[in-house]
Amino acid sequence: MKQCKALLRKEWNTHKAGFLMPLWFTGGVYVTALLGWIISLIKGSGIVYQIQTGEIPFGMENLLLYTGSAGAAALLGFVSLVTAISLSDSLINGGFKRRCEILHLSQPVAFSKIAITKYLFICAGTILLYGALSLVNSLVISLGTGYLIHTQTYYGLVGWLQIWILMSLSILFMASLFWFFAGLFKRKSFFMGILTIMAIQAVISILNYTAGWHIPSLASYLAELVAVNVSFDPESANLGIQNINLVIQQAWQNIFSWNSLLKVIYSAVLFIGGAWLYKRRELT
Repeated sequence: MKQCKALLRKEWNTHKAGFLMPLWFTGGVYVTALLGWIISLIKGSGIVYQIQTGEIPFGMENLLLYTGSAGAAALLGFVSLVTAISLSDSLINGGFKRRCEILHLSQPVAFSKIAITKYLFICAGTILLYGALSLVNSLVISLGTGYLIHTQTYYGLVGWLQIWILMSLSILFMASLFWFFAGLFKRKSFFMGILTIMAIQAVISILNYTAGWHIPSLASYLAELVAVNVSFDPESANLGIQNINLVIQQAWQNIFSWNSLLKVIYSAVLFIGGAWLYKRRELT
């Protein structure tokens, strides 16, 4: 346990600037909003709210909160996704680029602990930070809309939770995919990984065209795995709370699906493959 803590502390000290990118992004959004508010006060206009409760159809105010909270969580989730991808390359190939990889791997620690610690720092660390920041955003949005148009905080928190789970699965899968590419390529693993996917897709397209085969598109399948799909019909929310709850139930069904399980399975395989490539690469 002490070794794992020391390894995590080392990764934190080395990569904390990139790891905290979602925090800097969130802080920038709040600072920008605060500056806009101050400027409006200086102009003497203050904040003019255009939304009036009476102008919103019955039930729509909670749908607005649900979608607003989910949208804010999705935006921050995209930033966290990019952060996790960049960390995958930095944690595996950072030592090679700084010419200190042999020193790091000569520590009296099992390689499995080193690999697991790096992977947890990328995936679990990014997902937990993303969850904390997006939860704060959801509470701010929920309390603000609750004061303005009397929404129920429950719907804001549910929207946040559903998107957080979906985005966390996408972060886990994409971080694992580029973890694998980082183990495969020492230099420019992100671009080499993209080129590898494009090359495989080109081969599939050529074979389908020339041989008349029907091999599924790799790029389309990867996009399907990464996509966050929460479908609903906004017009149904006009009928009241009961229909919004139906929308939420349908979203839960999309979350706990075979597609979500596949993301976890693929992530485990990619982690093992990337760690094996990383270890094998260092021994040769």
